[in-house]
Amino acid sequence: MDRLNSARRARRTRGFTLIEVMVALSILAVGLLSVAAAQLYAMRGGSSGRHSSGAAVVAHSQLENFQRLGFTDTDLAATAGAFVAAPSPSQTVVQTPDGDAVEMTYLLSWRIANLDATRKAIDVRVTWDEPNRPGRQLVISTVRHDDRPTEGS
Repeated sequence: MDRLNSARRARRTRGFTLIEVMVALSILAVGLLSVAAAQLYAMRGGSSGRHSSGAAVVAHSQLENFQRLGFTDTDLAATAGAFVAAPSPSQTVVQTPDGDAVEMTYLLSWRIANLDATRKAIDVRVTWDEPNRPGRQLVISTVRHDDRPTEGS
């Protein structure tokens, strides 16, 4: 008889109850939803980072163009404290199955100020709009020194 009771007890404790299975599946579902939300957030952050990097490339390219100019070049003239817009925007184009598509458009502008006779401050600003985050901007600044030989040297 003792053996019969222990066999029944073993059969009852051998598996999971329906409630235990439902609780375990609920915990699993919450965990999977959290992972999916984190993945979406990471993808959005990656896209935003890619656009910020693209803006930095555009800004650095314009700064390099300014570095190539002579110190007295008319393109390096002071802008009276206002930003001057580039004549055309810079665009990032990606290839899609339907052909090339513009992924992002960057608007470039700059401000140049004479600090003294031998130095100019240059600020380059890039603005762009992302979905749900309009009006993003990146500003890079530098000081350009007159590298021409001075009189008497």
